[in-house]
Amino acid sequence: MFHVVSVALLALGLSAAPGFGAGPETAAQAVKAAIARHTNGEVTPDSVATTPVPGIFEVTHGMDVFYADVTGRYAFIDGRLIDTLEKRDLTEATLAALAAIPFSDLPLDLAIKTVRGDGSRKLAVFEDPACPVCRSMQPALARLDNVTIHVFTYPVISPDSIPAAVATWCSAHAARESHWQAYMDGAPVPQRIEPHCEEAMQVVRRIVDFGRARGIRNTPTLVLADGRRVLGAMPAAELEEALSRAGARPASARP
Repeated sequence: MFHVVSVALLALGLSAAPGFGAGPETAAQAVKAAIARHTNGEVTPDSVATTPVPGIFEVTHGMDVFYADVTGRYAFIDGRLIDTLEKRDLTEATLAALAAIPFSDLPLDLAIKTVRGDGSRKLAVFEDPACPVCRSMQPALARLDNVTIHVFTYPVISPDSIPAAVATWCSAHAARESHWQAYMDGAPVPQRIEPHCEEAMQVVRRIVDFGRARGIRNTPTLVLADGRRVLGAMPAAELEEALSRAGARPASARP
């Protein structure tokens, strides 16, 4: 419902309140007509009614219900506040700010570091070998150049991934990248944790503790240089653009 109605509402761009200053019923009818008119009939409300909240109207469209203010500029859709004039999801902007992780806050000493080219762009990736989306993203990550990638072994999708994460950190420093990459590429993961890998277990535990403290519940989770958190895989071209844009943002604009 959000996508259908919000796209239509974003096209409204109303700067004046329909029926502003008129009685409640007249204003409601004006809002109904304005929504139908400005969405070219894509959203033709079945009804528009006043609510107990002054200036807020309840709009029904089929089985969907959303709320609009008297100006027509702001609409509440699926719990999100949409600015129809500037075509922005104001709730999304706030959620993104809350989810942001300043790159300097990341425990980079607990990440497997890969530098390609001049290493100027920065990316952190929380991933799990049991995550199909993580594995599907590997070719896109492999094609990146002029980037420093910090990979966090984050075995939260399946407990079967924990021995793989521990085995990676239990191996020699120079071999960790290749070991983890092999698991991400589909190599069989270890079935148990070797007794001498207690220190590596502590490293993995610290990584998971950090992720949980920051609300990282899914993989892959990406963190860009500007602190923006991205959930799920990104197409290669989109990832390239995001990396460049994040690196170009002035420090004052970052979280």
